[in-house]
Amino acid sequence: MKRALFALLMAASLVVVAQDPKVKPSAKPAPALAAAAKAAPAPASAIVANKDSKIFHRADCKSVGKMKEVHKMPFASAAEAQKAGYKPCKVCKP
Repeated sequence: MKRALFALLMAASLVVVAQDPKVKPSAKPAPALAAAAKAAPAPASAIVANKDSKIFHRADCKSVGKMKEVHKMPFASAAEAQKAGYKPCKVCKP
C-alpha cells in the first residue's frame, strides 16, 4: 500500500516536471512528497483480501505487497472478509 502511494506521488511529480520545460527531473522525490508518503501509513485494523486466491491479510502483511492491485479487495474487519467467503492468511494470521 505504501509502495502504491509512493508510486502515485512520484508519477504526479513527474507530470508536473514534464509540464515545466525549465525544471530538470531529478532522481529524488520532492521532500513534501516523500513526507506525504511516510505520513500515510495503512490503518492497523484494515484487511486486504486477494480476489484471486480468496485469502485475506492484515494490511501490513508482506503478501499484500506482492499482490497485484487488481486483485486487492479492502474489508473493514476480518469477520466481514470471512462472511464474504475469504480464508485468513497463515503468515499474518489476521
